[in-house]
Amino acid sequence: MRRLGKHTRGVLQAALACGMGVQILLGLAWLMQNMGGLQYFQESRLLLAGESGESGFYSGVLYRGLASLLSPCLWLLYGIQLTAAVGAAYELTCCLFGREKKALCLFSALALVTFPQAMQCHLAVLPWSLGTSLLLVETALWRRAWGLLSGRGGEAARGADGENGIPRAAVRLAVALLLGWLLLLLLLPIYAWFALPLPGALLWKLGKRWGRKGRIARVLTVLALVLCSITVNWGWNPAQWNRKLSTAALSRTGWPYFQHSYQVFPQPLHDDIGLVIARDVSTYADGVERVLIPRLEELYGAGETSARLWELAGICLRDNLKADAKNVIWDMAAYHAAPPILAMQLKGRAYDSYSGINYQQMKSRAPLLTSYYVTYGSRWWWAMLGLAAAAWACGWLPGGLYWKKAGRQPDSGGGESLGPGKTPGLSLGSRGRRFLGCWLPVLAGGEWMILHFVLCGSGIMDYKKTLWVTALWYLAALWPLAGGEGSSEWQS
Repeated sequence: MRRLGKHTRGVLQAALACGMGVQILLGLAWLMQNMGGLQYFQESRLLLAGESGESGFYSGVLYRGLASLLSPCLWLLYGIQLTAAVGAAYELTCCLFGREKKALCLFSALALVTFPQAMQCHLAVLPWSLGTSLLLVETALWRRAWGLLSGRGGEAARGADGENGIPRAAVRLAVALLLGWLLLLLLLPIYAWFALPLPGALLWKLGKRWGRKGRIARVLTVLALVLCSITVNWGWNPAQWNRKLSTAALSRTGWPYFQHSYQVFPQPLHDDIGLVIARDVSTYADGVERVLIPRLEELYGAGETSARLWELAGICLRDNLKADAKNVIWDMAAYHAAPPILAMQLKGRAYDSYSGINYQQMKSRAPLLTSYYVTYGSRWWWAMLGLAAAAWACGWLPGGLYWKKAGRQPDSGGGESLGPGKTPGLSLGSRGRRFLGCWLPVLAGGEWMILHFVLCGSGIMDYKKTLWVTALWYLAALWPLAGGEGSSEWQS
């Protein structure tokens, strides 16, 4: 059984590495075909024209400046984005495998960079590439800091060398995490919301070893982070917050059935909106903001428009409850598993989204290669997770990962015995609790990201916005390549 489990796991690991290798080669080929091109997204055109500051898009002041500065030489902007992506992925995979396994870390980093959805953003004038790279760096910093504070990792092995039993290395990582968060706020402000659980959890863990003054400082720091996020993303005007929430609510509940719900609108809203505007709102996923709001402001003024939007959202929700619930489920599934849902969308089997526009832009310079690349990526997503799960399961067979971690070896009578110098390992339940303890902030940030974009509106599902979630799936699939060892800072 020991030999069979070890041999099977080795075959699965080899298949996983080969599949990742094919993805990397396809990604590099697509990179060479598209390095000098421009994907004509609306936000890209506004960024290059210097008009994105007033458009309501997601780019922060730092990315707007970078895009404006490098607009004459886009290859340099793409080079910066690719370099940042590889560096961030390499830093994260070093946590997974350990810095001594440089070749394996580089291979895994390339796998995280070259899946189709990410590669499209690396070669586009859009902030999603650099924003995702920063989120990956934040993830790596959190994991290293958590390992130190939990008594694992090389720094922790040398003992606590700071005040209150806190290693100085952990404090430095906490400072780096906060600086990375501030940089993210300037680069892609909306992502600062989703990264908040990481510095928040780290400050909470540090505060457990501080005194009363330290705990007060921790609370004030978290409040300052929240206020910074609110200020940069929404401003200080509560009326503006109400407008954003009411617009998102009507976009979520009203599209694409607004024209049908229009028949039950009360007077005078029915006559004021008119059939033409109702049709336009149903035609365009962002029709509420583009068409309806200007009309309502013209009739009722800015102060009353938000109240009218809430009223319309309630009517549309009651009129289309089942359809809205179905669309929410589709959006949740698409953001959680973007590669396979993308394949369904391109075949017309799912629902309307921005995926068709994204794909049209992606294949503009290499249509045949893009078709193979995207199709392989969608199918490989299922295959890699299946191979990773099978390899992980083989590791828990006698002689596999669980026995190695637990320090147990099957004795000649079929029972368990502890190896020389070994200690009993953790049970599956204990390892599960430790896993949730160290990964909960990352998972919370990812789920918050998905929930936010789902609630922003129906028909605007855009896989470019949740690259972090997709990258975490690939990271999980790469874990079995560690052979059950991995970095001591990564152990859960």
